[in-house]
Amino acid sequence: MFPHAVAILAVWLLWVVIVPAIDSAVSSEDPTVAGDRLAVTANVSFTATPGWNIDSGFRIDDHGASDSLPPVQLTSSTVTVAADADTFTGTADDLLSQVDAVSLATNGSSVLAVSGARHPVTTDGGLTGVQVNFDTPRAAGSVTTFVVDGKGIRVQVVGPPDQIAVRSQEIADMIASIGTTEGDTK
Repeated sequence: MFPHAVAILAVWLLWVVIVPAIDSAVSSEDPTVAGDRLAVTANVSFTATPGWNIDSGFRIDDHGASDSLPPVQLTSSTVTVAADADTFTGTADDLLSQVDAVSLATNGSSVLAVSGARHPVTTDGGLTGVQVNFDTPRAAGSVTTFVVDGKGIRVQVVGPPDQIAVRSQEIADMIASIGTTEGDTK
C-alpha cells in the first residue's frame, strides 16, 4: 500500500506545486516596442503603440507553425484593439454592414444601433475604409473596415469610455498606420 501512496503523492505534487510554479514562471506578457508591426494579412500590417500587450497575433518578422495568420489582439489596461481578416469581395461599407449583421445574429447586439454616422477613413499608407464609433455608458470604441486584395479587414476597438478617451490618440495612430507590408510575413 505504501508504493501507491508515494505515487499518489508524486502526482499531487506535480499538479499542485510543480505545474503552477512553471505556469507562473512563464509570462503571458508580450509588450510591444517601438517599431513593432503586426501582421493582419500576408501583405497588410500596422504599427503597434509601444507598451500594448500582444494577446494574439504575430509581429511581421515572426513565423507561425502554419501559413495562416491568427487575428491580432492588443490590450492596454481594459482597452482591446482586435484586427482580423477574411476573404471578402464587397466594399468596406458592405463589410461593416456584414460585421454588424453577424454581431446581431450571434450575440443579439448591433453596433450600428448605438453608433454615430459612418465616416470614411484613409490610412497614412493610402488605404481607404469606413469607420463607425460607438459610445454607451459601459463601453465605447469603434469598428473600422477595409477591403484590400480580396481580404476584408475588421479593426474593432472596445473599452470603458474613460479609457478609450485616454488612449484615443494611440488608437487613432494604430489605425492610421495600417498599410501594405514590405516583404513576406510568413
